[in-house]
Amino acid sequence: MILLAFETASPSGGVALLRDGAVVGEARLDGAPSHSRECLAAAEALLSHNGLAWRDVDALAASHGPGAFTGVRVGLAIVKGLAWSLARSCITVSSLEALATPAASGLVVPVLDARVGEVYFAIFSHCPAGLVRETADSCDSPDALSGLLVGRRAIFRGEGARRYFDSHLAGLGELDGTDALFPTPAATGALAWKAFQRGEAIPPDRVAAVYLRDATTPRLPAK
Repeated sequence: MILLAFETASPSGGVALLRDGAVVGEARLDGAPSHSRECLAAAEALLSHNGLAWRDVDALAASHGPGAFTGVRVGLAIVKGLAWSLARSCITVSSLEALATPAASGLVVPVLDARVGEVYFAIFSHCPAGLVRETADSCDSPDALSGLLVGRRAIFRGEGARRYFDSHLAGLGELDGTDALFPTPAATGALAWKAFQRGEAIPPDRVAAVYLRDATTPRLPAK
């Protein structure tokens, strides 16, 4: 089975090609404006490099958010358009869960900067079978996140964790030792493959974004 997974919910994204669950190619694209321009070309290049054509793709995947509003829409639009044209099914996954994958042992907390003093986050536990979700994806203040973790020790991942670690999270665990600031296409593809195996594929008309809040409106200075 061939699966194409697009990750566009953050400034660093791209596309991954999976064959029977194994990642056989990944193209990273840095800079949100490049997602809409380059994702399809990158996907076509991955297919060609592996001796495949669009007709060989069995399913399309993307993260549904949370993340950059425009980026999320771009990825889902690509997947829906391809699914319609190829008559294929879709899988969408949480960008936070993708950021937590692959996870270290113990408690894993992916955190993305949601701007205006808020963060997107979720809490996962790691067990031999993989990640176990403890909370839904959320958008709240760093104070609210730290309040959920009092008395526990966690591994924090993501650019939001880097931003707020010293001020809010340092006493609750440690930063992941890797450069995992954003979810990768390969991680999104790995989650999507597992979801497909569980029978969670959906038709393109059911694909929807998960924003967790309205688009940010710039705040005007008080008069």
